[in-house]
Formats: sequence, C-alpha cells, structure tokens
Amino acid sequence: MDALEIEHLCGQLYSGGVSSEQLRTVSQRLETFVSQPNCLSQCRILLDRALTPYTQFFGATTLIKYFNRSSNQPSVSFTERFELRTYILEYLYKHNRSLAPFVLAELVKLYARLTKNSWFDLSPNTTNLNNEIYPFQTFTDDLLKFQIDPPHFSVALQLLIAILSEISVPNDEETSARAFSKHRKICISFRDTKLLDIYLFACQYLRDVIINQKKVLGLSNDLNDYPKTITSVQLQGDYYLVVEKLLSLALACLTYDYLGTGSSIHDVDVSDENQTLQVPLAWHDHVVDGSFYRLFFSYYFLFSNTSLVPLAISCLVQLSSVRRSLLNTNERLTVLNHMTYGIRSILEQAAGLLADEKSLHEFCRLIARLKSNTQLHELIRIDNYPLFIETLFRFTIDHLLSVHHHRQYHLSPNTLHYILSFWSKIVAFLSHSSKLSESSSSNDSPTSHLLDIYVPQIVCYYVQSRLDALNNDDVLYMELFDNDQTILQQQLEMISIMSRLDYNKTCALLCTCFDDLAQQYQQAANSETVERRFTFLIYVLGCVIGARGITLTSLSLPTDDQDLFDGELVVRVLQLMTYIQQKTAGETQNNNKNSINTAITTTTTTDKIGSTPYSERLELAVLFFFEQFRRQYIGDHGRSNKIYQVLFKHLGIADEEQLLSIFIKKLFTNLQYSTITDKLIERTVGCFSDLSQGYQSVRRLVKLDPIQYFINNHTQDLFPFLHHTSTTKRSNNSNITASSWSRLRTTFYAAVGRMLMHEFRYDEDDDDRVEAFMTPFTNHCNRLVQIFKDFPDFTAFNVGQFATMGQFNPTLASLDEIQSLIIGIVRDLRGICSAFVSKQAYSSLFDWLYPSYLPLFLKALYVFYDRADVYNPLLKFFHELTSNRQERLAFDSTKPSAYLLFRATSNLLYIFQTKTIVHVNATLPETDGILFYKSKLKPIITCLRIIRACLIGNYVNFGVFHLYSDPCFDNCLQVFLSILTSIKQTHLLAYPKLTLSYFTLIETLSLVQIDFLANLTTPLFGYVLETISEGFLSPEQTIQNSCCIFLDTFLSYIFRSVKKSNASASLMANINEYGNLFRQILVNLLNGIIFAEC
Repeated sequence: MDALEIEHLCGQLYSGGVSSEQLRTVSQRLETFVSQPNCLSQCRILLDRALTPYTQFFGATTLIKYFNRSSNQPSVSFTERFELRTYILEYLYKHNRSLAPFVLAELVKLYARLTKNSWFDLSPNTTNLNNEIYPFQTFTDDLLKFQIDPPHFSVALQLLIAILSEISVPNDEETSARAFSKHRKICISFRDTKLLDIYLFACQYLRDVIINQKKVLGLSNDLNDYPKTITSVQLQGDYYLVVEKLLSLALACLTYDYLGTGSSIHDVDVSDENQTLQVPLAWHDHVVDGSFYRLFFSYYFLFSNTSLVPLAISCLVQLSSVRRSLLNTNERLTVLNHMTYGIRSILEQAAGLLADEKSLHEFCRLIARLKSNTQLHELIRIDNYPLFIETLFRFTIDHLLSVHHHRQYHLSPNTLHYILSFWSKIVAFLSHSSKLSESSSSNDSPTSHLLDIYVPQIVCYYVQSRLDALNNDDVLYMELFDNDQTILQQQLEMISIMSRLDYNKTCALLCTCFDDLAQQYQQAANSETVERRFTFLIYVLGCVIGARGITLTSLSLPTDDQDLFDGELVVRVLQLMTYIQQKTAGETQNNNKNSINTAITTTTTTDKIGSTPYSERLELAVLFFFEQFRRQYIGDHGRSNKIYQVLFKHLGIADEEQLLSIFIKKLFTNLQYSTITDKLIERTVGCFSDLSQGYQSVRRLVKLDPIQYFINNHTQDLFPFLHHTSTTKRSNNSNITASSWSRLRTTFYAAVGRMLMHEFRYDEDDDDRVEAFMTPFTNHCNRLVQIFKDFPDFTAFNVGQFATMGQFNPTLASLDEIQSLIIGIVRDLRGICSAFVSKQAYSSLFDWLYPSYLPLFLKALYVFYDRADVYNPLLKFFHELTSNRQERLAFDSTKPSAYLLFRATSNLLYIFQTKTIVHVNATLPETDGILFYKSKLKPIITCLRIIRACLIGNYVNFGVFHLYSDPCFDNCLQVFLSILTSIKQTHLLAYPKLTLSYFTLIETLSLVQIDFLANLTTPLFGYVLETISEGFLSPEQTIQNSCCIFLDTFLSYIFRSVKKSNASASLMANINEYGNLFRQILVNLLNGIIFAEC
C-alpha cells in the first residue's frame, strides 16, 4: 500500500460515512500494515507527508502496535529505537502547534512507551561499564529546549506526565511474572533517580506563578499567609494550559506507585479513604516543609472558580496521606498545623467552594483523608483546635447538610459521604478514651475534643433536614431511595455511629419525629408525602439499632441503658407494622395502643389479608429495620433482657420467642400477597433465610406456631408466589430478571429445610415427617408421572437408544405449563436438598425421589433439551443431589442407592451430551455472548461440577461398573471428552467460573483416573496439556495448584509405567508428540517460582 492509498483508507475508517461492511474491510486492510517488514520507515513517511490528522493518528498507533509486538524481540535494535525516539521528539518540537489533540496524545504515549521499555538499555558503543550511561534516561535533558514558549513547554509537560503514568502503571503487555518484575525494577529506579527532581521542578514553576500573580494584585510575596479575599485571576490561554499541566504533573508525582506494586493510587480495590502515600526517606525534608502546603492552598485564593483549584486540592489530599512512619510526633504536629490552618482559611472564605462542584468534592476528600491519617488525640493538639472544629461544624451544617442549598448548586452524594466520614471516624475513635486521657495529662492546658457539643447537632440536623425536604423534593427522594438505597445506607451507617455519642438526645429526637409522623399518617387523606418521610425515618431507626455494637464507654450510656432506648424505637416500629397490616386487611379501626396491642397478641397466620401490600416502601423499610434488629438482638450472640422490659410494658412481648413469632407472621403475610413486587419478595425471602442461619435461631424458630403451621401447609394456595402463574408487579429499579421468583424458591426452601432438619429425632418417625412435608411435591410429581406416562422408564432404558425415541406430544398440559412446573419442582428440591446435610435426612429425601420420581427429570431433560430455562436449574439440582456434603451420602451397605444415584446422574449427563450439546453446537452463534453463556457455557460448568462431585464423593466404587460391564462410568467420562471437543480454549480460559470448574475437575481426574487422562487421543491430550501450560500463568492460586497436582500425578504415573515396562503405546505417543509443550510447561513453572514474589 502506498501513502495515498493509506490516506484514503484512513479517511474512510475515521471520518465515517461508510457502511459497517466497508468499515470492516478497511479495518482489515489497515491491520496488515503493521506486519510489513519496513513498517518503521513507512510510518515515518506517513507522519511526514500526511495530509489529514487521521493519517498521522494511524501512523502513531501503528508504531505503538509495532513496538509492542517487537519490543521483546531482537529485530528492533537499540539504534532503531533511539532514532525513533529522537524523531518523535523532533516531530513534536516542529509540529506541536498544528497537531490534532488525539494525534499528539498518541505520539506522547509512544515516546513514553519507548522510554520505559528501553530504560536500562546501554548504547552499543559503551566501553566503560563502570561508568554506565543509559541514553533513554536522559529525557529530562532532551526536554530543556521545549521551554522556549508556552505551547512548547506544554508539550514537554505532557510528555513528563505520560512518562510518569507509563512507568507507574503496568501496561497490557506486562501481565506475566517476568514482565512485571522488569516493570517493578524500572518503577523503583525511576522513583530513586528522577521522581523527586520532577516534583521539585513542577513546584518551583508553580511557586513562580503565585509570586507573579501576587505582584500583579499588589499583594505581599510572602507565602506564609493567605489573601483575605478570594480572587479569580484570568490567565492567557497558553499560559493557563501550562499552569494546569504543572499541577497535573505535581499530582502525577504524588500519585506515583512508590512501591512498584502495580496498583495506582486510584485503584478501585482500595478505599479512597485508606490510601497512604509511601514516599521514600529522601522526600522527608520536602514533606515537612510548610511552603509546599501553602503553595497549593494559595491556588484556591488566587484562582477561584477555575479548573486549577481541584488539581491543587488533590495534591493536598495526597500530601495529607503521607505514611506516618516518615515523621516523628513533633513533625507530624507541624504538618497537621499547616494543613488545618489552610483548611480553616478556606472554610472562612467558602464561596469559592460553593461555586465549583469539583473543588467542593476535592475539599471534602481532603477533610476525610485528614482523619484517616490522623488520630483524634493528635488533632486536638493543633493550634486553635476549638476554632477549627467549630468552623468545620458550621460549614457542615450550613452548606453540606442544608438541603435548601441544593437549588443553588449540586451537591454530590459522594461529597457528603466524605464529610460524614470525617465526623463518624472521629467519633469512633472515642472508644480509645485512654489515648485522649493520656494526651490531656501530658499537656499543661488540655483541650476538650468538643465533639459532644457538635456531633449530636449534626445528627439532629441531618435527620430533620431530610424529613423536611422529602415533603416536596423529588430529586432528594430519588437520590436516597434509588439503586437499592445504597447511598442512603452509606450515609446512615455513618450517622448511626455519630448518634451513639449522645444516645439519649438522639432517641428523644427520633421518637418525637416518629410520633408526629404517625399522627400525620393516620390523618392524611393523601399519605404519599408522609410515607416518604416515614420510610426515611424507619431506615434511620434501623441503622441506629444496627450501631449497637459500637462501644463508646467514655461518653455514651452503658449498654443496658442503650437497650432501653432501643426498645422505645422497636415499640414504635411494631405499632406501625400492625397499622400497615390493618390497612392491608381493610380494617378501619383507629391505631391506638390498645388496638395495636390486641392485634399483635391475637393475629393468626390465617388472618385474611389483601391481595396487594398497602405500601411497598414502608414494607421494605420495616424489613430493613427488623434485619438490623435481628443482627443485634436475635441469634447465637445477640442476647439482652433490658429491651424486653420496654416491649412488655407497651406491647406485652415478654421474650424473644414472642417477638420472633410476630416477625415470622409479618414475613408470611408478605409471602401471601398475590400481587407483589420483585424487591419486596426478594427482601422477605432474604430475611427469612437469614433468620434460619445458626443453631440457636433455628432452635427457637421451630418452637413457634407459625413455623409449624407453615411446615405442614407450604402450598401455593397459601403462598401465591410459589405458583408459576403468580402476578408479577415489576419494580422500576429492580435488578431481578423475569425468573427471579423461581430462583428465590431455592433460597426459601433451603431455609425451610434447615428448620425441618432440626426436628429430626433420628427415629422411624422421621420418614413419616418427611413424607408429610413432601406431600405438595408428591402431588406435583404425580402429575408429571401422568404427563410422561407414555415415555419409557429411563431406569431400565438403554441410553444408547435415546436417539431413536419419538416426539413428545402431551395431552394433559401445554409444554409451557409443564416447563414451569418442572422449573419450580427442581428449584424447590434443590433448596431442600442443600439443607439436608445429615445422613438420615438425605436418605429420607432420596427414598422419596427414587425410584418413583427421579426418572422424571431425565425425561424432562430429554423433552426440554433445547430450553436453557429448564436444563440449567435441572442440572444444578443434580449437582446438589450428588454433592456429598458432610458425608451425607453414606447409604446402608444393604442398599444399592449410591450406584442407582450415579447411574441416574450418568444417564442425565449422557442425554445432555447427545441432545443439548449437539443442539447448541448446531444452532447457537458464539457472537451472542449472553445467550451463548446461558445456553452452552453455564450448563457445561454445572456438568463439570457434577462429574467432579461424583468422583470426589467417595460413595461409589467405580470399578464395579467395569466388573459388571455397566457403561455408566464410561459414559460419564465420555461426556467430559465431548465437552472438551465443543469448547475452544479461548472460551475455556476467558470465563472464570468455567476455568475454575475445568481445572478442579482435571485435578480430581488426575487423582482418581490418571490412566484415563494419560491415554487420551493425541489431539485431546494436547488440548489438556496446553491448558495446563496456560494454567501455570494464571493469577489464581487454586488453578496453579490444580496444574501442579496434575503434573505431579502424571509424571509419577509415567515413571511408574516405564519402570514396570507396562507403558501403553498411546501414552508414549502422547509424550513424544508434545515434547516441546512439556518444555514450555517447565519454563512457565520456573518463571512462576522465580518471579511469583516480585
């Protein structure tokens, strides 16, 4: 391709206006350009002669691709790389004014990539190795000539920022252990030789900017004090861009990966509030120097309402996070004084923050980070601490918590999170009261922390301001209650910690607000607004109850006294819950204490209820409250008698069993609605499941009448959500799919199964108890028996004749109805089976299943082999059924139950192999990612897990099948081989669940059937061996361990076979065929050993 043709193709590729087919063709033609032998010289010609920026962009990106492909190969010599680097620098120097921004960015990236990858390269002409000079490390000298004017200087700064980013963060080509080791070495070398000088260089220029602007404004050049008023200096465009990049360069230095761990300061896996700046000791004097803090603070006062302020404050955020071990106590106090004085100066002139959302956000980050790296006993020792904490309190109240100010500027929830985080963390520190007392005793004039004055006011103002604003502020309502209340709960978790500082005052406020709202709620004709406020308040009560575990012995009430106040909150929520139930049932009596008390003590499980919840938002809030209450007061560790004194006084509830009974009735009431939202049914089932966790909780639950009533009456007539035709009322912000209710059945019946398990007495009555419980399932399965009565009995049917069976044409029900029935049954049974972890319980379930009903599921898979909604839950049920949890699959020696279970499982897998896999391979395109995963990869993952569960279950002697010529075990292994041939290695290694299932099965097969793996056909053996080689490169330790176990077992098998002279021909053929692959495995293994700890 010549230059003109490339110019034309680039115009088509990047300018648009062509069809998708033409775009694909053009892209494929241009992709071959990087493979040409003269690619380097051709790209330079493109850059020199380009008529459009698109051609320049293509030339720059092609150079990056070419260098990435050849960077580890000797084909690119030192001279070629150095000449290319020099060429890019000269090109930028000559053409920087005319380059499009996207072209400039690519050229800068290429320069940085060349500099990093050639960091330790020596010139071929170097003769004196004792005085090494690395040419690629002299980039700072090469950039000196760019200081001639602002446009050139801006390019030089952009180059420095790109080099910092490139060296600090490993790129896509540095994922292997060896490449990452090289990256870390370069990263540390750059830190020790260049980083500090670049930082001081940026700060010096930034300091000159401040001095010049102060001269223009007629202010003193002294940086020790800040202007009394904020100003917004207007700079020329090019000069402003230089200052902005200088600040970005300083920030890049401060966010550098000082330890070379491969994670940047912006790593999402690390909380922003817990970041620490791991600067080396050489930075000590500059960290202590107060002029750097005053420098960055000065940008707020001189350049207000510009993009420079957020960058300057971001630099301060990083400086406030310097590791504590770098400074001694006095130095830390000095730095803290510099920081708090600047913060207080900004708070006194906060107009600049309120006019810029980004500046406000970064400032609140600074405050939160200040507490993360500083303890309260250190903070109270700063100069003018009372004035600092009062100023911060006023700012929090007047601007951050006042919802009325939202009309003047947008306050992000994340911004509010940071300021609340500061107050909650500083309150949480009060549990270490000894440090405060020691600090006070060592000071001649001790200063009180004053938190007991300000924090309760913040709590009260937060609650009251939100309650008032929710009357008519739809934006605030959506902000707090959208996305599953994530933002609301984050805020309330911090408010609840603060509330425990003066719990008496907090509870008095909450009770007063609750009583006022209760009165309004009963009187309001349109209760929409009151419901919003009530919902918010109940969430507050729930979080306050949830903070019970925080001990503030120095200021708060004793735990028993706190429990009394918690009781007052619980009483009010119970009263509201009863009122809601009365409204739902259509009752009209007034909600006074007597009627509430009567309702609580007399309501039965079978009381008539409405078809729809009276208020979904209140129902969800009540469930959240009781979930928080359960964690603190119910369970194996939550015991308190004080709270029941209050409950008995007001409601006659004397103990935990009575309260649990009320709560269970409420959950069952929710499950009895015929029309209910996804979110409410999900939360209800989740609460029920959580209650059934733990021995003590289950022991109390099974004594309750509602639970006993349910165990004997868990039909779809009582609980409509179990019916496959239930009315579904979709939630606007629900994340649950259409089949979510069906999935919740598994969780629901797992909880029920745990309670049924507790009632086992390990006598002959257990079978009767299980049989009575399984009556609804017996009825459903009997219906399936009638539907499938014309099908052969799969227990005796030869699996090899599956393909000859005819089409299924039901007459008793439609296919969709049968499908829904099967899905519901297998999900229910899977939940019950997961809860039956004892030998007796599992045996009772299996006796019920086999031989009456287990063959039904094989027939179901045969009929619905092409419907993922059926075979996915069906396979998961069999995985649960074959899992030997707690050695539960220990059948009596006189029964063949284990063999019958494995035979049925093998037949199921054989049907999946011969029907489903064949159908999916023939009809399903790989381009449809979601459907491809659901219909093919997901069931394959389950099948691999089923095979592994059978092999490691230790409940079947597989040699018996060969002894009696039963093909079940061989069929099971053939399913595994069929799966291997139907999955590409790229898919196998791209999906984490599939990868883990495959390698754990390979590990199990190597321990149980190594001769099977060793004697595979040559292509399949090569497939397995290639995956083992890739597995050693995996970052997952489990996968690496599986590969090691396979390799150890396989090599031991080879040596044993050779030593005994009984090695098979297929084994030796496999070894001889893949000798190079064995060497590559050894290389990967040794690389992992050498570089794993880097």
